[in-house]
Amino acid sequence: MNKATVLRDLDRTRELVVPFFDSDAELLRRSYGTGKWTLRQILAHLADSEVVSQARTRFILSEPGTSIVPFDQDKWTRTLLYEQRSVPLMRRLFITTRESLIELVDLLPEVLFGREGRHPEHPSYRAWDVVTRTATHTKHHYGQLVAIRDGVPWLPPSPSA
Repeated sequence: MNKATVLRDLDRTRELVVPFFDSDAELLRRSYGTGKWTLRQILAHLADSEVVSQARTRFILSEPGTSIVPFDQDKWTRTLLYEQRSVPLMRRLFITTRESLIELVDLLPEVLFGREGRHPEHPSYRAWDVVTRTATHTKHHYGQLVAIRDGVPWLPPSPSA
């Protein structure tokens, strides 16, 4: 992995998502398909995922070999009241946490990001993996946000894309 590429991807995906936090109330209630998350729920999920990624990265960097706990995104959605959360607060949380992660990647030597933690769903789970997945995860949900904004169904990208 290349530090410059990771920084570019983290910065770019932040830029893509941030405008959606300024959506009007009607758009925040819309979904890209029946039974799928609303725009507001996706934004809450992204804000919470940033916190999780931040913690995971810091644990792995500071305490190599640490156990990483998976989280059930649907339980978080229900339990943490995603439909009632303050969008301006979610926006600040997303931006600040992402900027803090960008700073960490920029400041620390690249070699540290090769350190590993133990995750029950991933045989190898390096700090680089967490950081790069943060950007790809955000890009994945960005596609859903665009579909909601444009009023079209969202289809996951094909594995070859």
